[in-house]
Amino acid sequence: MDKLRALHYFLKVVETSNFTQAAKAFDVPVSSMSRRIKDLESELGVELFKRSTRVVRLTEQGALYYDEVKGAVAALSHADELVSLQTKTPSGILRITATPGYGEACLMPVLVKFRRQYPDISLDIQLTDQVSDLTHDQIDIAIRVGVKPQDRVVSRRLSDNNFVLVASPSYLDTHGTPLNLAQLNDHRSLYYRGPHAVLYWQANINGEWRQLNNKANIISDHGGGIVKAAVEGDGIALLPEWGIEKELSEKKLQVINLSDAEVVISRAPETGIYLLYIKPKYQIQKIKVAVDFLITELGTG
Repeated sequence: MDKLRALHYFLKVVETSNFTQAAKAFDVPVSSMSRRIKDLESELGVELFKRSTRVVRLTEQGALYYDEVKGAVAALSHADELVSLQTKTPSGILRITATPGYGEACLMPVLVKFRRQYPDISLDIQLTDQVSDLTHDQIDIAIRVGVKPQDRVVSRRLSDNNFVLVASPSYLDTHGTPLNLAQLNDHRSLYYRGPHAVLYWQANINGEWRQLNNKANIISDHGGGIVKAAVEGDGIALLPEWGIEKELSEKKLQVINLSDAEVVISRAPETGIYLLYIKPKYQIQKIKVAVDFLITELGTG
């Protein structure tokens, strides 16, 4: 039995919870994949999966085995790639994950230039709020919004993550420009829904935090949709400066400054945009050139 191949099959079935999808990923017959995993189960003397007509689930022993082998298989794949690519032009599949709003507004446009510069690198882009474990997941680079990570990854700050209150000139002409928190409370608000909850606005008043519970006109998990709604005059939004540079420069949106408080999206003392990667992977050419390129193109401070 080719045990390493069987382990790759096993990991893919766990990721997809489906033998058919896993087989398609490796372009092999479902029967071949099933046979390999049955051989692996026979060698281990345990059942790794509970199979049914609709879904495949790990057994308790299978879950334990998965936790132990996924890191080892990832390390072997990394070692193979590191050695084989050192004397070649940067190539292969580069897997990047990014927060959806930042990915759409900032990352995707610069990747057009990256593809022209490195045509032998294929891009696999995931725009999601789900946080990946770079030490185990098959992700090469992650771009995340928030506080500086403190774990085992290398973090490079790309930019600040400042938010500003904005509305369209037409909305402000019709409804007036709020000058303080009390007046802001009377306006229509556009809120972003994060992966766990609606991100209600926060204000620090004389050293005390207060959550603003303004009436929501629109709540959405699509940042681009919130920007569009603000431009079209649907209400006031609290948006990141990096996501509305064009709208501000074209005067489609106008910044609102309050006299008695600064409205923010988070009570965290400092947030930013960070590029994350695992230090040993920086030796792989496709990852090194991508990290250097993205820091040059997206880095502002």
